[in-house]
Amino acid sequence: MRQIPPGGEGKIKVNVNTAGYGGRRIREIVRILTNDKQRPGLRVAVTGFVEKFVEINPPRVVLRGPQGEPVASRVTITQRMEYPFKILNTHAKLGRHFKFNVQELNSSGTSDYVLTVENTKKEAGRYADVIYLKTDSKLRPTIPISVIGLILK
Repeated sequence: MRQIPPGGEGKIKVNVNTAGYGGRRIREIVRILTNDKQRPGLRVAVTGFVEKFVEINPPRVVLRGPQGEPVASRVTITQRMEYPFKILNTHAKLGRHFKFNVQELNSSGTSDYVLTVENTKKEAGRYADVIYLKTDSKLRPTIPISVIGLILK
């Protein structure tokens, strides 16, 4: 812990994890400890709007359907002009119960993508996983997309 001497000046740097907050306002409280007997602690609110890096529609993959029937979903990944990127490769955290692919769509000078996910689980049951899209962006080198499977009897 760094200390600022009495009567001195200093800077306090605060890092806020904004993952999952794109397109929303965020508010975090920072607690500052002091040796002042009248004000032993301060609470400072940090607020701001988190810009969206990318539009993902729908925001997660839901594979729901009866066992033995084809169950698939498509997700559209639309770049924002302020944050161009390319998807370099993809992988799933577990990848046991589905197969997937990403197709690049070139439209009006930008690259958008379609993620297609198909269930491969034969028996009824639930599962959850994540597909990671590795990008060439320094801001978002990885974009996670949740996969939820519900295969019914």
